[in-house]
Amino acid sequence: MPNPFAFVAPALILALTLNSACQPSTPQSEAAADEMSGQRGLLPTGVRLDPDGALHDIGQFPLNLIEAPERDRLVLLHSGWRDQGIQAIERHTGAVLQSVRQEAAFVGIAFAPDGRTLYASGGNQDVVYRYDWTSGAARLRDSIILAIKPDPNRSGTRYPAGVAVTANGGYLLVAENLADSLAVIDVSSGSVTQRVAAGRYPYGVVTGPDGIVYVSSWGGDEIHTFRFDASWRLVPARRIEVARHPSSMLLNRAGTRLFVTSGSTDRITVVDTRNSRVLTDLPDPAPAGPSEGSTPNALALSADGSRLYVAEADNNAIAIFDLGARTAGI
Repeated sequence: MPNPFAFVAPALILALTLNSACQPSTPQSEAAADEMSGQRGLLPTGVRLDPDGALHDIGQFPLNLIEAPERDRLVLLHSGWRDQGIQAIERHTGAVLQSVRQEAAFVGIAFAPDGRTLYASGGNQDVVYRYDWTSGAARLRDSIILAIKPDPNRSGTRYPAGVAVTANGGYLLVAENLADSLAVIDVSSGSVTQRVAAGRYPYGVVTGPDGIVYVSSWGGDEIHTFRFDASWRLVPARRIEVARHPSSMLLNRAGTRLFVTSGSTDRITVVDTRNSRVLTDLPDPAPAGPSEGSTPNALALSADGSRLYVAEADNNAIAIFDLGARTAGI
């Protein structure tokens, strides 16, 4: 199985520290405070970062970050070795407004279209946690079970990764990373209504404005696409061959371009969604090294769609691409 810890730091989180939000409960001496300050920006490898942006203490090992409906805060999913769960973070100050523990977490987080429900992957617990979102805060409602674990100490068999919600809010789509499938969940009943094969180690899920569902095959080199039929059953559509190890995906606002990161080949594949064909590849090699080593793993577009921001996990940097009209789809 691909190493999950090498491909999960999203672009917007690079402005935040990987340090724990937990602080000592007793007063610190000046020397201790200075020592702790010196640890800021220190990676597990011993390399120290001096980023251009401000550092803010948050939970351990942030995996994903999305904008809350209020737009004044962000919701973070983290999966540290001790603490896992979600956090609400004030957008402009980086202050942690709320922390909610989960038994496990892995990369998938999404709001329902009405902004009143938040879904978060439960990773090794084989569940998706469902939260009520009210007044800018999350309250756990329940857990949607993908598989029963006979032994709570054993690893899960589904391992939900990316999640997405249909435009009508009625169905939740979950990439089951270890089961090589995409699960369709009726949110009114919380039950799985369908499972479809989605390649090796499906990772990301996005839905287009036309209702097309895209799933990245993390252990392969393809994107699987699906359509819903009149009875809300998923029907396989085209498979789109992309660069090896596709992970994060991003659609432009019009849904005409799909951007796909390839952590293994340092490329971002650009797909023309109108004909499900690769339009071009954007090379993202390390600045001073071999053709591979940047490990692009997350994406964001500027408001006008003309500039693409790419998180480079192994460069500890963000690459910025100015897109032409054809590549941007605008």
